Amino acid sequence: MANIFQQAKQAMELRNKMKKIQKDLESKIVEYENGGVKVKATCDMTIKEIKFDTELVALDKLDKLERLILDNTNKALKLAKDEAAKYSQSAMRDMGGLGDLLGGM
Repeated sequence: MANIFQQAKQAMELRNKMKKIQKDLESKIVEYENGGVKVKATCDMTIKEIKFDTELVALDKLDKLERLILDNTNKALKLAKDEAAKYSQSAMRDMGGLGDLLGGM
């Protein structure tokens, strides 16, 4: 019976640590800039800001601006995804005792 209580305690600790990881990812910001278009994203895959050089706003260059925004947004999200994975892996390694909770997997 004590084992069940220990596992419940470990599960609660794991839940709290996972919430902290999620909160940390929400505050981590990556940025990608190319061709005068800068995109900032958080590591929970939220676009926070898109800024562009005002000379790209010319109507005859609108298609270039649209392509840059799309490409840079996707690259910023890729950076955010990679950073989130790296951070999560590190945080999971630091948790310790996780194998016991998961039955030694």
